[in-house]
Amino acid sequence: MVETVADRTVDSRPRAAWHALRAEVASQPRALRLWFGLLTVLLLIGAVGAALSLPPGDEVFGTRPSFEWGLLIAAYVFFAVTTSGLCLASSLGTVFGMERFMPLEKRHAVLALLSLVTAFGIIALDLHWPIRLGFGAVLSPSPMSPMWWMGVLYAGYLVLLMTEVWSMFRGHERLHNVACTAASCMAILAPSTLGAVFGVLASRPYWHGSFTPPSLLAAALLSGISLLGIVFYCVHRFQLKGWERATSLAIPALRLLLTISLAVTILVAAWQILTTLYGSVPGLGDAMATLLVGPLAPWFWIGRVVIGIAIPLVLVLYRPTQTPIGLFAASILAFVGVLVDRVLFVDAGQIVSSSAASGVVSNPFNEYTPSLVEISILVGAFAFLAMGYTLAERFLDMSEHVGSHRPLLSGWGRHPHEPAAPGAATAEHGAAPLEHGAA
Repeated sequence: MVETVADRTVDSRPRAAWHALRAEVASQPRALRLWFGLLTVLLLIGAVGAALSLPPGDEVFGTRPSFEWGLLIAAYVFFAVTTSGLCLASSLGTVFGMERFMPLEKRHAVLALLSLVTAFGIIALDLHWPIRLGFGAVLSPSPMSPMWWMGVLYAGYLVLLMTEVWSMFRGHERLHNVACTAASCMAILAPSTLGAVFGVLASRPYWHGSFTPPSLLAAALLSGISLLGIVFYCVHRFQLKGWERATSLAIPALRLLLTISLAVTILVAAWQILTTLYGSVPGLGDAMATLLVGPLAPWFWIGRVVIGIAIPLVLVLYRPTQTPIGLFAASILAFVGVLVDRVLFVDAGQIVSSSAASGVVSNPFNEYTPSLVEISILVGAFAFLAMGYTLAERFLDMSEHVGSHRPLLSGWGRHPHEPAAPGAATAEHGAAPLEHGAA
């Protein structure tokens, strides 16, 4: 049977598919085959962890009654807010038509869709039997619950991202413009509602209050920009589709956005620390103390402050490191820092028991250590994201359509009938040449 996939004619018969797969592998450079091999091994590790978690549920996790949310919840929040950060960064080009952000258009959408699918997979494993959640949300809606709204908004967000990606690659420009604008709005609503899920928990003083939603938005922006910085360095390094404009426009623009997002993160962190330490909410100061001088302090100061904020800020501000490789290093460190920050956020909210509702323990702090199953699922999640994006870069046309459509809010955009900017990518439609070497 002959089918068309991504504008390619594919013979889906088993023998033909096997020969096509062998030919594809044989045509790949050695480095790419090694990369696919590594990701396959990591995916298998994640699959083993997922399989082990299904029959017994959370019995194979390190959580306990006094520490009910663990690494998988932190990972879900991390990938979910990363989706929003990708859309917020790219909306400057896709929605407002700013020329320097136009190269983010296709790659941000693919990354955002993969990131949200990854988040859904993680939360599905943490919920054990998520099909019950679907039936409950539809058959027994609870509009007064932030968690219900979180599920509704993220489900709608997934539909919007799927529509955006499909319309982008199929050439439905009007639908694509509407989907981009709607996804950008959802990029603010969805993480804000996710923050409200934590913020309404009065028994967890560190999470409770109106501060949590904006802090998640700040983390979303930094995480999404960091991931784009990593990807566009690879686009530049391996001369993938549109690498000329990625080098001349996208990389400087991402450096500027990363600088701004790091500054915003510093302000949000300082605001949180000061209001927490000098507030009068019982248990809130104790939770912050665990981050500053308590058992979570090494992760906070080294993982979040030094690795996630200070070093990346130096790299993007110091003139000799204002290069593609400098942005790549800063993006990786900031990306890791956001992951550490999300883990600390989940842990700090539960490590201190301030009331009977939050648990009663004999030790000063609740204890939690992620199990190997949780760690393997997280490893598999990152491998899934990397594998999905690599396949998209390999088989989809990721070149930028300069001037192909006019964003709905393009106050700063170029009219579609104006000539494309100098240096615009003119690569032909086809697979991304991952086998090309560095410039």
